[in-house]
Amino acid sequence: MYLRAPGPRPVFQGDIFDDVPIVKMGAGDTATSDPKFPSPNRRSAAPILYPCDMVGPDNVSLVKAQPIALVYDAAEKGLSIPPDWEGVLGVCPLPDLRGDGRMWVADFRRITTVERSYLKPERRVRCLSEYGWAVYRQRLVGALSRAVARVDDMLTVGRSTWVESQMEASWVAADRERRTFHKWLDEPEPGLPYPTRRKALESHEFDVVRAALERTLSEPDPSA
Repeated sequence: MYLRAPGPRPVFQGDIFDDVPIVKMGAGDTATSDPKFPSPNRRSAAPILYPCDMVGPDNVSLVKAQPIALVYDAAEKGLSIPPDWEGVLGVCPLPDLRGDGRMWVADFRRITTVERSYLKPERRVRCLSEYGWAVYRQRLVGALSRAVARVDDMLTVGRSTWVESQMEASWVAADRERRTFHKWLDEPEPGLPYPTRRKALESHEFDVVRAALERTLSEPDPSA
């Protein structure tokens, strides 16, 4: 479900962050009174927007308002998760999230919005694997629509986005600016029938674009 060493990967849908303010609106004393807004509690949470929707036009800067789902220890809240996860609507199970053998969940019934500064990498405590990300999206679809989605379909749909995030992490690990990766991705690759390398990725030409990335990273950085 999780990446062991995510490295410099971008902030991503389903990443788990600590110390995030969660606001739960309370009921008014009467049917006509205003709802109560308690002071926010600092809790664990995970962003729910798709990765390309989390960022602005530069594909790097997070948009200011980020919807998140509350993440918590299921047993502490009296939530029972069966071994096969069947019948648990509205949440995504996160087994052994903190290496404690306990079942945690991302609760899509407890959603709020936070300022992007709370989703900094230093607050991030866990990243989902490609499979874990597919499960997260499958559960999110079920929570919001009660539609049944297959994990395999989620893996297929998200594959190009996942590969792009891996390549971006490799670019940053090579001491190159994150912004220049997206500029490179939006350039054409000679010999490919696509206007940009990004379009080639979206068409699942993964090996060709990966090879182009390796060649680029083996050459001197022109922006240095």
